[in-house]
Amino acid sequence: MLAIWWLLQHPLGQLLLLLLLLSYLDHRYFGVWARVMALLHHRRRIASLRYSVQVNPSDVRAMVELGEHYLRSGDFARAAEYLERALDRGEDSARAQYLLGAAWVRLGRGGEGRDLLEKALAKQPNIGYGEPYLYLIEEAAARRDTERVEELASAVRQFESVEILTRAGHVCRSAGLPDLARQLFDEAINNYRFIPAKMRRRERRWLWRARLGQMQTR
Repeated sequence: MLAIWWLLQHPLGQLLLLLLLLSYLDHRYFGVWARVMALLHHRRRIASLRYSVQVNPSDVRAMVELGEHYLRSGDFARAAEYLERALDRGEDSARAQYLLGAAWVRLGRGGEGRDLLEKALAKQPNIGYGEPYLYLIEEAAARRDTERVEELASAVRQFESVEILTRAGHVCRSAGLPDLARQLFDEAINNYRFIPAKMRRRERRWLWRARLGQMQTR
């Protein structure tokens, strides 16, 4: 009790308590610090992979990983550059194909991207844990192929991932399909209730985004 009283009475103690509270809230709900550290790791990894490719131009694994890092950071042109180099050098894995297909979809090369994504899924149906379907939905939505979007959304449901369902919902909402989007958001929120407690912090931000999506589609 004396220690708590001292902490409450002194500015340094109050600051310490505030930092402890913020640290708890961030760990429990927000994960900001974890994302900052992930971003720093991401940048260091890009630098390391670029050096590896420079030293060894035949290192297709480094090219594929580098392409994925650029894809995640939104630099789709560079992602495509390294992934194309990997495929030109004989890399034919489902992972490389789906990543390049995703980059091409984002670069406006929808038809080519669709072909590669479908080829990757034919090789390995669970590649990317449902993420290839998100890019296929984007491509089909760009063509206003509502029937195909609905088929792909149905395929996404098999993964039961809060993140994938939420992202698919936002893609469908942006494509002008609010009813389908709302179904995906509802399913994401419902699935969150059944995931293990240790996984909930990682999925919580997707839960919030699903709830936001629900409000936006009412």
